[in-house]
Amino acid sequence: MPEITDSGKIWIKGHSRTSFAVKVDDKVIATGKEEGHAVEAHWIDKNHLCVDLHDPKQESRIARQFPLDQKPSHSAALFSGFKKTKHADLLVCTHHDPGVLEFIIQGNDYKKQQVQSMDRDEFWKLAGLPIG
Repeated sequence: MPEITDSGKIWIKGHSRTSFAVKVDDKVIATGKEEGHAVEAHWIDKNHLCVDLHDPKQESRIARQFPLDQKPSHSAALFSGFKKTKHADLLVCTHHDPGVLEFIIQGNDYKKQQVQSMDRDEFWKLAGLPIG
């Protein structure tokens, strides 16, 4: 079974700032975490990396499900934070790639659904994404 082995920041070629990324076995995935987002959880479900990003100040919460069989295609370099991985140039997957499932709730819907107080499983159920 795949497992999360490391995390940190990467620099994706052509981008002006670094991106948070998770390493699953030998694959690096840029999750789309932005400044202000807290990672409520990231876990492996069957052949997917699941990520729950939450920004209470912006009243926004995002569920993303990345297929682990997707081929990395974005040039990047490890930047900082990785403790078990040596610096290297590599190819990564991102949340913009085809096959990534995403659910975003914000603003009035965030308040109505009381998303701030939901645990991971409740939020994932609201998102309609499968969880194992």
